[in-house]
Amino acid sequence: MDGVLVHSKPVVEKSWRTVAESLGRPISDPEMHELVHGRPGSYTVNALFPNASAEEQRQIHRRVEVLEERSPCASIAGVEKLIQSLVEYRIRFGLVTSGWQGRIEFVLQSLGLAGRFEVIVSRDDVSRGKPDPEPYLRAASLLGLSASETIVYEDSLSGVRSAAGAGAYCVGIGGEELLASGARTTVQDFTGITFQPRSPGEVVKRFPAGPELRMACSR
Repeated sequence: MDGVLVHSKPVVEKSWRTVAESLGRPISDPEMHELVHGRPGSYTVNALFPNASAEEQRQIHRRVEVLEERSPCASIAGVEKLIQSLVEYRIRFGLVTSGWQGRIEFVLQSLGLAGRFEVIVSRDDVSRGKPDPEPYLRAASLLGLSASETIVYEDSLSGVRSAAGAGAYCVGIGGEELLASGARTTVQDFTGITFQPRSPGEVVKRFPAGPELRMACSR
């Protein structure tokens, strides 16, 4: 969701930095990439404040969530068209996110995507969040697929590791540094991705200057 459906990085970074700095704990850019983006909030707060009590960590986490939850974000270019194509060709798809219910509902409603995803796996649906493969393994199972039959879009290092560890074909949204974590190809956004029917029950997804992937459909 964050960084794939919406440009939420500025909101996420500002929220964590605001709360952390108020407690005398600045967050460096490398820490932001490794400890914040794509990680469950409980992991992040424990990594940043390991000496805080469990109750103090919960309070810190909640302060961040209050800042994040209803902050509007612009959508990633081309994502609405991509989802429209998935619906049109009846390709099954879901959402896997380290977000929580209130934030998920706000984002999907603001984008007009509420009710579109057949499966939603949030941080509260797994015992081990990204970069562990459990979130994507669970989503694939709920879709009745093996993870190796799925395509995953991820923008964070931990998310790419989660998808690749599950055995999915991971498309990185961002730069080539995501290839080192397991992405098979990268794109800057969803513009230029096209769908072409090839035969009954099959459609080809084409990436700009990238691979062609065959997908099962029921159009």
